Amino acid sequence: MVAASLVGQGCGSGESSEFGDPTKTGNGTSSGEPVGPGFMVTGDGGDGSTGQDPLTNSCATASAEAKRLPVYMQFIIDGSGSMDGADGNGGFIAGEREADPASPGRQTGKKWIAVRDALSAFFDDVAAKNDPSFAVGMYLFSSTSPKPANQVDIPIKFVDAAHAATLKARLAPPTFANNGTPLCTSIDGQLGILKAFTPSAPVQPGGKYVLVAMTDGIPSAPDNKAQCLASATGAKTGTPAVATFAVGVGNEDASPTAVYDEVFMKDLAQAGGTAVAGCNASWGNADKTGAPCHFQITPGTKTAAQIKADFLTAINAIRDAVASCEFPLTKPAGSGDLDPTNVNVVMTTGGKDNTVPQNATDGWTYDDPTNPTKVFLKGKACDTLKADPAAKIKIVIGCKTITDATK
Repeated sequence: MVAASLVGQGCGSGESSEFGDPTKTGNGTSSGEPVGPGFMVTGDGGDGSTGQDPLTNSCATASAEAKRLPVYMQFIIDGSGSMDGADGNGGFIAGEREADPASPGRQTGKKWIAVRDALSAFFDDVAAKNDPSFAVGMYLFSSTSPKPANQVDIPIKFVDAAHAATLKARLAPPTFANNGTPLCTSIDGQLGILKAFTPSAPVQPGGKYVLVAMTDGIPSAPDNKAQCLASATGAKTGTPAVATFAVGVGNEDASPTAVYDEVFMKDLAQAGGTAVAGCNASWGNADKTGAPCHFQITPGTKTAAQIKADFLTAINAIRDAVASCEFPLTKPAGSGDLDPTNVNVVMTTGGKDNTVPQNATDGWTYDDPTNPTKVFLKGKACDTLKADPAAKIKIVIGCKTITDATK
């Protein structure tokens, strides 16, 4: 998400501003060169992009780069014995373990190897992107080195190389999966920590709170499924609101459901307000039509490397889902009422400034066309923003809104 902070400025005043002079567009051109559906290049500023304010030479009264609002994400990772292939009776399930590349000479549960290695790759990727709009923390329940559910495990922070190393070290040998599944107790404890999180630079306040709960089983007594669902529902409507994602790593139609319950995972996603768009709300057991509402990873006979790929796909999809294309819109200081017909959105990507037309399919829309407080990128425009970590958004005030009909 990004926030647009706009300051009014008279055209041609010659006054300096942190937003630049909207009357200047480099070579003074506005070519309107099409670059694909919903976009067009407008101008050449000679500054590595195609212009400071590429829409016009004279009409813009305010312009500002829109800043991304942060996401605060807390992982809850299942470190119970079943992740290591344990059968619950002191032994191990045949075919559930394989040689552990991180611990030579040891057989380790395929699910544990997969989740550990997928998260390690994810943390490295987040660190490489150097994105201050994304803060991550983690809580590992059970395992051979458990911590209380109401205490900080790995704190939520901006993910630089040092924090990525700390996150990865929590999952690395000599820590292995062990013991039960206090999922609901973990959710309750970590929700409190997440909601109390206070960001520090470079992470800014005002972000979105996200909980990602991953498990290969069901809650161990005294925890129960209803407790988990109630907690996720309450978090969704609380202050601050928390969206809860559910990632289930278990074989479908597990018998008995005391081992893994796919319907419970679906219910947890729905309770948390994160059901996958277009999913089958009745998915599970005999009804496997359409897509599940949670992120379902089915190990079956897969290797740890194959399960890792599935898990990494799931958490990257969650990251993409929370990287919203929502832009809070702040009216220029001293400008009076903002005219919603004189607002434009400019995206800089690949060194080019592209004017994004107002278009509900592949452009942008308002939350309220008559009294807008937010701008939403849609379709191709949103996809383009998410695909380019270096992409920038600028809001330009004062020029007639460009639509598909006027571009």
